[in-house]
Amino acid sequence: MALKVSGGSGDDVATGPRQVEIRDRYIVNSDKPLPQFDSQPAMGFECNHKRDSKRNLYALICDPKLPPRLEVVSMLRRIDHRNLLRALDWEIVNWAPEGRRCPAIVLERPGGGKVFPTLGANLAPMQEELVTRYFIEPVCQILGGMHGIGLYHRMIRPDNLYWMSAEQREMLIGECCSSQPGMTNSVVYETLECSLASAAGRGEGGSENDLYAVGVTILALLTGISPLYGVPDEQVVQQKLVQGSYGALAQNHRISLTMMEPLRGLLNDDPDERWTLEELSLWLNGRRLSPKQQVMPTKASRGLTVAGKDYNTCREVAYAMQRNWEQAGPLIASGALDTWLRRSLGEDDRVEAVNLAKSGSSDNQDKLIARVLIALDPNGPIRLKSYSATIEGIASLLGAFPKEAEARQLFSSILTMGLINFWMDQRRGLDPTIVRHMTRLEKVKSIMNQTGLGFGIERAVYELNQGVPCLSDMFERDYVPAVEYILPAIERACAVEDPPERLIDRDVAAYLGTHFKRPIGGELRDIDRDPDGDEGLIAQIKILSMLQEANHRNIPMINVSRVCAIRLGGSIERFHSRDRRKKVRGRLRKSAESGILSDLLEIFDDQEELAADRNGFNGATAEYHRTTINLIAVYRDMHNRPALATEYGGQLASAAALLSCVATVALAGFAAFF
Repeated sequence: MALKVSGGSGDDVATGPRQVEIRDRYIVNSDKPLPQFDSQPAMGFECNHKRDSKRNLYALICDPKLPPRLEVVSMLRRIDHRNLLRALDWEIVNWAPEGRRCPAIVLERPGGGKVFPTLGANLAPMQEELVTRYFIEPVCQILGGMHGIGLYHRMIRPDNLYWMSAEQREMLIGECCSSQPGMTNSVVYETLECSLASAAGRGEGGSENDLYAVGVTILALLTGISPLYGVPDEQVVQQKLVQGSYGALAQNHRISLTMMEPLRGLLNDDPDERWTLEELSLWLNGRRLSPKQQVMPTKASRGLTVAGKDYNTCREVAYAMQRNWEQAGPLIASGALDTWLRRSLGEDDRVEAVNLAKSGSSDNQDKLIARVLIALDPNGPIRLKSYSATIEGIASLLGAFPKEAEARQLFSSILTMGLINFWMDQRRGLDPTIVRHMTRLEKVKSIMNQTGLGFGIERAVYELNQGVPCLSDMFERDYVPAVEYILPAIERACAVEDPPERLIDRDVAAYLGTHFKRPIGGELRDIDRDPDGDEGLIAQIKILSMLQEANHRNIPMINVSRVCAIRLGGSIERFHSRDRRKKVRGRLRKSAESGILSDLLEIFDDQEELAADRNGFNGATAEYHRTTINLIAVYRDMHNRPALATEYGGQLASAAALLSCVATVALAGFAAFF
């Protein structure tokens, strides 16, 4: 689609209007916040339809540093359910309060407020029948539709539920596109596997994550409080490890047998035993079974002491060692861990796994600790120092901190240390989703080993995180969520007094290499070979011209054209003909004002014109050479007149004598004849 090139420079954004338009249909007023609809980190604001003032709408202005799930908006339109809060559209807008461009999402406004104003709210417990009718039944139907198209909500929690009206007789399931999957959730609403990972390293997740969150939300509605609210995350995770999720979250609340069954099923920490959507639907339709008891991991007869505290299971020990990384090495090296596994725990398979982990770690202590943690907890995340992520969260954690050197280094180390392969070897079973993520990670290994423009760690970020915007320094105050937004963003970047030195930098090249459908490998190599010369500059213009042709045909890019024309000015000297240079300067000025980048290419990448100029120059050079030789000969003759006179005089005398002889002989013969 064609985009408007609006916003001008960053300063224009900072002093922009208080009202912004989205898709020429909606108007968002930055002076009228709606904090009751905030969805942290996104902020709610008043929004109106330009041609239908009766529609109740609001807009979420998202944090550009935490990319929203903009691609989900169009997918959600396929879910037609009255109890799902509808996201209508999105756009990147000039947002004056932030002094930059930000993503904005337009949604239908609920008629009532949030069911839980905050997670810290203390409400009256809701009756089981109402919990079932208001929440469980609609959420089952909504998730069935979402999961059927491969979409997962990942933001189900009490403070993201709304009343459809002030009468509070129907609930709306809130939005799921203003932040990355699961990143803004408390660990209370995340499965044990994701609780053990960093917030940014949880990954997109799947149906099991949504169903677990449904279970915790049911518990919150039944009790009127969010479980373990205010308890530090580390303590929440520790309680889940010791008691299991159901025991840790239900605590001493009295739960009826009717509701205990789905809660135990949904909050089961064994992925194979956790309820599916089908089982929850069967329960809604009247199937009743005895509550399923979770099988807890084997406890040791004596705890292993880590950082002054005793831990009794392998998962607890792995969690404690990761949080106390510096103390983990001595525990392994001293044999204390081996002794505890053999004498106190007695799990031969864990002993064997730890020995295997140690045998492949050579002399790298960080690699040794990371492999041992995988051996102790093969169902947990991959952990390396402060880095902790699920197999799919490895990519999202890099996408959340793409510019941080530590995150880049840890990501690279995980790949080079072979931790992913070891993690897969330790698991008893692999589903196709895990294999797919493994394949993607293997693919970026070769990409990261290439240092050319369009490759390296920058390319890995975009290959693994399709929703991450282009992170070029040119776009520090802009937001570029797709290829069609790149050229307008460069146009705005060129509107300032000091435009960027390079219009195709490493991030832009990597982003285009991932998302642009046209081949640009040759142009990128030209830029790499001659980054500041004519060849590199013309290659940059070629790429920009392709972008204009593909996405913004006939839309002038005046600022980009002017910047390119100025920098191409020195290239006019490549033409030898004075007349051609004069002609090219005139064409260059005209093309710069047209804003059509292909016009610039016609001037400087016209091979016929260059060949004609080159042939004319070669012909002129040859003519000059011949003329010079002739002039030198004439000049030499002018300075050797006496010698020439003697030489030419002798030759003339000889010729005259010869002619005289011939004449005498001829006359004698003539006389004899007569």
